[in-house]
Amino acid sequence: MSDNNRQFKIQDTVPVRTIGIETERENLDFQHRPPHRYAHVWFAPRPTPVSRLAVLASVLPDSIDDDTLLNWMGFKPSNRNPDDSIAEHVRNKRQTKDQRSGSEHEHYGYRKIWRYTPSDTEKDEIHNSLENTWDGELPTVLDATAGGGSIPLESIRYGLPTIANELNPVPSVVLKALLEYTRTDVDLTDDIIKWGNEIDSRAREELQEFFPERDDEKIQTYLFAHRVTCPDCGLKVPLASNWWLDRNRGSGKAVRPRVNDESDHVDFDIVDIPEDVERDEFNPTDGTISYSKMTCPRCHVTLGSDSLKEKLQEDDFDYQLYAIYYDTYTSGGCEFRKPEEKDFEAFEKATEFADSDVDISTSLTESIPSGEKTTELRRNGMTEWRDLFTPRQLLTHHTYWQKFEEVKQEIQDEYPEQQAESILVYLCLVADKALDYNSRMAQWDASQPKIGHMFAGSDFAFSWSFVEHNLTVEDHGYDWMLSNIAEDVYGGVRELLENSDAPSEVLQGDAADLSIDDGDVDAVVLDPPYYGMIMYAELGDYFYVWMKKYLKDIIPDFFNSTLTEKEDEAVANKSRFEGVESDELSKKELARREYERKMTNIFEEMYRVLNPGGIFTMMFTHKETEAWDTLTKALIESGFVVTASHPVNTENQHRVQQAGRNSADSTILLSSEKRDLQRSEPTLWEEVKKDTQVRAQEKVKQLESQEAEFTKVDMMLASFGPTLEIFTKNYPVVDDTGEEVSPQTALDEARGAVRDYLIEQYLNEGIRDVDAKTEWYVLAWFVFEAQRFPYDEGRRLAVGVGENVDSLKKENRMWRTKSGDIVLRPHGDRVQDVNKTPENRSGRKPVDPDSLSFSTALDKVHAAMHIYDAKGATEAWNWMNDRNCGSDPSFKATLEGLLRVLPHDHDDWKLARDLEAGETGEMLDLDLDSSIFTNDEDDEDRQGSLNDF
Repeated sequence: MSDNNRQFKIQDTVPVRTIGIETERENLDFQHRPPHRYAHVWFAPRPTPVSRLAVLASVLPDSIDDDTLLNWMGFKPSNRNPDDSIAEHVRNKRQTKDQRSGSEHEHYGYRKIWRYTPSDTEKDEIHNSLENTWDGELPTVLDATAGGGSIPLESIRYGLPTIANELNPVPSVVLKALLEYTRTDVDLTDDIIKWGNEIDSRAREELQEFFPERDDEKIQTYLFAHRVTCPDCGLKVPLASNWWLDRNRGSGKAVRPRVNDESDHVDFDIVDIPEDVERDEFNPTDGTISYSKMTCPRCHVTLGSDSLKEKLQEDDFDYQLYAIYYDTYTSGGCEFRKPEEKDFEAFEKATEFADSDVDISTSLTESIPSGEKTTELRRNGMTEWRDLFTPRQLLTHHTYWQKFEEVKQEIQDEYPEQQAESILVYLCLVADKALDYNSRMAQWDASQPKIGHMFAGSDFAFSWSFVEHNLTVEDHGYDWMLSNIAEDVYGGVRELLENSDAPSEVLQGDAADLSIDDGDVDAVVLDPPYYGMIMYAELGDYFYVWMKKYLKDIIPDFFNSTLTEKEDEAVANKSRFEGVESDELSKKELARREYERKMTNIFEEMYRVLNPGGIFTMMFTHKETEAWDTLTKALIESGFVVTASHPVNTENQHRVQQAGRNSADSTILLSSEKRDLQRSEPTLWEEVKKDTQVRAQEKVKQLESQEAEFTKVDMMLASFGPTLEIFTKNYPVVDDTGEEVSPQTALDEARGAVRDYLIEQYLNEGIRDVDAKTEWYVLAWFVFEAQRFPYDEGRRLAVGVGENVDSLKKENRMWRTKSGDIVLRPHGDRVQDVNKTPENRSGRKPVDPDSLSFSTALDKVHAAMHIYDAKGATEAWNWMNDRNCGSDPSFKATLEGLLRVLPHDHDDWKLARDLEAGETGEMLDLDLDSSIFTNDEDDEDRQGSLNDF
């Protein structure tokens, strides 16, 4: 251990639930988030509450109580009952939020804390506490992988000396814009707007002929579909998954395709649903593309995904404009209309111009490299970055860049060097915002309706139908983006930082090789790269190739390579090992080892620059234990010992990556200290194992007592911290043969201990005695609380119960695969149809309902559900009586377990409920409590059970 007599708040208890509630408030309102969140699209931004907590709790002493910490963070409720703590007040207000009469901030009694910057008086109070803790000095905070800048921004707002480093040039530019250019003596808001308007005016003049408008019309958006020729009938087929324009619960506006046999084209009419046409006559949800297969609307021939991609790769496609979204100068109301001849002609004219202009036709010719996220681009015929744009989109972006180049020298002549640099960088951010909303990857969001930006998820999601944003339109184009960047971002961040004179520095480079002296940093607070989830460099190239055009002579050190740096990037990128894998070492394993090596190098650098009495707090949002194991080994090998962990609910429930699956809702804050790098004598795993189990269960009990309201997955994640603390303090750990034990083994032990505790508290004890396959199925529903979850999680749960997860799929068909995830199968996917003769039943379903014995308890319960569903209660009673279900403890334990874990709207839960009721229930005689049936919407209509529950 390091010679550290300080104890920090992060190593004590922290009000995690309060921070989670405040994070939820920040995430749910897209229109009123902190201004830096609108500066530039970047991936996995950290919300203000958890960033502020991580910074302050890492430098403040553990003598600071929760109320003082929350007060300093901006939790200042004006309507708090004096008898309640701030945490109790916030929890109470969250529980009654839906019953509030006034605004949300009136209900809570304070505005969102991102708006709060401490006053000079309060900052002095905080600084006095810090100076008493840090030998009379304010601690220096380092974020070595700063990304979008949430952590260093909060550090600066509290007046702490701050260093922010980032490898990727794109967020590095954003960091300079946010943390440096906003902190000058002169407010440049009006100057950024002035020169942006000049660029816009000059570009509009040149582009006007390519964007014609009718009188009193302001076209905001053009809706396009990629189009290919049907190989059977020759129809030019526009490709779209649906035809909605403005959708509201099944009604709204849509375009209705109409085949024009004379021209072999598809025309469109705009219709109101259901006023103009009923859904049973035309369903806008039925597009020409479904599961990447095209169906011709005339001859109904189907073209598969590979054939479609071949057409894209061979340039055997074009685009069809099918709708226009506009508003008027007079009324301001937004409408849709069909495109007219002049709209088609203008697009063709722009295409001809772009193809004939030497500068445009040779622009953006950098090749798109094959990678984890870019391979899909290449499969869809996009081999150069220019291919992500239609000719008119490319013409538009190129024209705005040309006008930027025209005014650049004028700006540099008029302003001092740093002011000129600030103005030009912010004008570049305006252009990047336009790139995010104007490409062949940007989609139309009919639920709003509005343009959806291309990076809604952390990937290059190809869109068969897409939108073109008219940057020349007044109030909604470039001028809107300019106002957003200049006033909301620059002006907003400037306002947040105007009360801080903290010294700060932005570095651009490898986090494993920093230009910082040994021991110069007191607290490292960082959110490391996300293993294999986000390929930052691959995604960042989209902006880099344009940023380089704008800024290569302004910030030359950032743009001295063709594309972004990928060799030094710490991610688990399997594509980098294409062709070098072997039977012994897969691409996935090679990528994991590379990630571990790079993270070890980064953590070793953190060890070097960290004060011996300092602290290292790391955020980690990932629930796959493989990622945890890799990161933990890197942390241990670099010389740190984990001292505390805190799960904070931080993730946006509406984030694309989470939609439709079980995702970790928590960021885990792991705090560590430097330990003596002298390798100690190994500790036997048997000596560590018991402590691991005890500490993991203690952590879960602590979360329950704090009313933290975490999911079962999050409780498992929370147990990892104390597990790692024990493991690192006893490192190295070996088994009885002398082989070194990996952190993964300790984490699996923690998962098992938590699982046992949760079974004891929430499930029926009989589950422990059923066969392992059935136990896995019931526990999967219980632990993940979702039908779909990551494969790795299901595999580790299977290991915990002594099963092979792949055999559960192949032999038992308990689950199926979807996009690499596990999806649990209901009884209907597993039991053969009893109403069919045996020879006509599906051989893919493993459970024969006519059997008298079954290999698993789940098979027997699923078969009983099927009999009840197919033949009714009497036949089910006879079937169950013949198979002695009433005296079969495994059958009864499994049925009860499913009643406890399945969602109440799941068909299998309803069948389990009915088996428990009536005559079959009398046979089973289950002793169930009423909580199992809470929130049962159909409770009044179901059979009454003879059991008194």
